Amino acid sequence: MKLSYQKDFILISLLALLSCFSSESLSKNNTSFDLEQEVSQENSKDSSNDLWGDDDWGEESNQSQLWQLSGFAEIGLGQFTQENVTGSNLSLSELRGQLDTKYSGDWFSFNAKGDLLVDEIIEEIDYDIRELNFAINTLDNTDLIIGRQVITWGTGDYLFLNDLFSKDWQSFFAGRDDVYLKAPNDAVRILHYLGDLTLDFVYSPKFTADRFLTGERFSFYSPFQQAIVAPNNFPVVTTESEQYSLRLATTINSVEYAIYGYEGFWTTPVGVYRQAGNFGESYFPKLNSYGASARTPAFGGLFHTEIAVYNSIEDNNGSDPFIANDQIRLLLGFELELASDVIGAFQYYLEHTQNYRALESTASDPARLVDENRQVITFRLTHLSFQQTLTSSLFVFYSPTDQDAFIKPSVTYRYDDNWQFSSGANIFIGEKEYTFFGQHEDNSNIWMRFRYSY
Repeated sequence: MKLSYQKDFILISLLALLSCFSSESLSKNNTSFDLEQEVSQENSKDSSNDLWGDDDWGEESNQSQLWQLSGFAEIGLGQFTQENVTGSNLSLSELRGQLDTKYSGDWFSFNAKGDLLVDEIIEEIDYDIRELNFAINTLDNTDLIIGRQVITWGTGDYLFLNDLFSKDWQSFFAGRDDVYLKAPNDAVRILHYLGDLTLDFVYSPKFTADRFLTGERFSFYSPFQQAIVAPNNFPVVTTESEQYSLRLATTINSVEYAIYGYEGFWTTPVGVYRQAGNFGESYFPKLNSYGASARTPAFGGLFHTEIAVYNSIEDNNGSDPFIANDQIRLLLGFELELASDVIGAFQYYLEHTQNYRALESTASDPARLVDENRQVITFRLTHLSFQQTLTSSLFVFYSPTDQDAFIKPSVTYRYDDNWQFSSGANIFIGEKEYTFFGQHEDNSNIWMRFRYSY
């Protein structure tokens, strides 16, 4: 949801938020904040209250423990390292405030998490409700979560095969916190437990697409113009149809297994209409997929593998150049502690495009097609130091088939439970302007963030 914008409001809002959060923190000096961790509360009465002979004291204390409140205020700044057709030298310039409220009762819980964003790049004030859901746990062997929620499946690190829940690629390229790579979904989620088997079913009454690049913040390659573009208007036809996702998971002899199924749409607009009325507009073709994954300790580390088969319903034989072909995606990964507080992780990813000969025969420029077997190798190195208050990370994507790369170095310093500083870069390298990472070479940027949590 977007509101009206005034440039001077950035400074005014910053001062107001920091003033508000600082005063609020005076009564919460012992409160620590972790964006990715959900804190559980133990709702038991303190037996010492019986000394007062008044049960109301205990009930009041327990009631206060049912609610949790946290949040943060953050300044994010980023700049392109070279000229970009977007016409701006800023890749990130925003003030963000988040409020996270949780209620945990005997038979249900409530979660509400929302961000208020003052964005200088698009000159708008926006808000994003990331969570707004009820979780009901009164049913035998079944949990029910209804409402807006963030869902993550699969084993990949920055690589998603069977996880077809929406992603926010604009946040990923801008240098926002990694949690913002996963966008929220409005859904009904049912988790049913049968011994060691978990059935996880997600029903989305309305399709939720990725937050993909539109030219508003970052440029991209247009196969029709055969050039890097940043359009003022990127027409995309959306759909309000349903999505279904299913996962069956279990653990046998320390090996985690899962199988997946999906019925819905491609989460990025990989189709182009040729009918009158919508001619030339992008849209989300129908997609069914199924796959499997496994994760197990091995050779002193952790090994994982995943496979997904994509069935592009509207182009089964691959003869339509305006709709994405069927694909088979494969992932192999291994993570190992190389030394004390030093972790290394490696992944190999293969993306096989089916019916490739049919695609070549109908493409306007076959030389610019993605390889039939696109390969990507990733490496992550993480180092913790200064009693784990300083985290240094380097993540590298390299494609030997596309001959391009994406490098993400970052450093985060946590001064105390309240203050945190992060900085890093998004560096794209590529010989060709139409490859997956090469098209974003002009989007290379450096960024920094200052956060105050309460």
